[in-house]
Amino acid sequence: MQDSFDNEEPDTPTEPRVDFFHRTCSLRQQLIVCFYEFLGTSMLVLGYNFTSAGLAVCFNLFVAILMASKISGAMFNPAVTIALYLSRGALQKNMVFIVLIISSQILGAYFGIIFAHLCLGQPAFLCPYDQLTGCYSYDSMLRVSLLEFWCTFFLAFIIVAQSYEITQESSDGILKAANIALTLFAMIQTAGGISGGCFNPAFGLTQTTYQVGYINSLGMDGSIFSKYLWVYIAAPTVGGIASAFFMRFVHLPNIHK
Repeated sequence: MQDSFDNEEPDTPTEPRVDFFHRTCSLRQQLIVCFYEFLGTSMLVLGYNFTSAGLAVCFNLFVAILMASKISGAMFNPAVTIALYLSRGALQKNMVFIVLIISSQILGAYFGIIFAHLCLGQPAFLCPYDQLTGCYSYDSMLRVSLLEFWCTFFLAFIIVAQSYEITQESSDGILKAANIALTLFAMIQTAGGISGGCFNPAFGLTQTTYQVGYINSLGMDGSIFSKYLWVYIAAPTVGGIASAFFMRFVHLPNIHK
């Protein structure tokens, strides 16, 4: 995640470059960031709706990162957005901007779902264990919550690490994008078959509410498909927050100088 608005040098070895996570952007810059977050999130969700195969979803993320990383930071996930700002101590200062970013991610996710629905005739379903039956055949809130928290923690931590010069393994944009995409692939392979592989509050909110509305439109009760809604919002969000605190208070202070 590279900065496109400022190229100042860091003040201390453990501080990131001054970037748009620290800067107050102009309205134009904020709208551009939100537009790219809208596009990238729609690509990510579109990939899930066309196929739940982890590799296809991760290739979509890879392309979206290459497109947006130098403009918006390529977050595409409210948990990641919160983690990036919180790890820098810039969350409160940029609260309005963060709300705009998260709103654009949610709108982008809805756009991706609607586009897939129009192309395929029906949306995908986000449920534990099995897309179509898991919401009413699987009953383990604790297991789903733990997996969503843990996998989002690792995913958000890797993304935050790529945004710090001192913690990134490579400055090459393609390698950084591949690193993040492969991390998501690993998390989907690890937990997707049990938790559904959400790891993204915007995706969890939009996919769940859309699938409930779709089932209701068929004259059936879609409420059962909202069973895990709070898990798909809360667990990834807490995972992102935990990764920010781990980066800020554990990882960065112990980086070898």
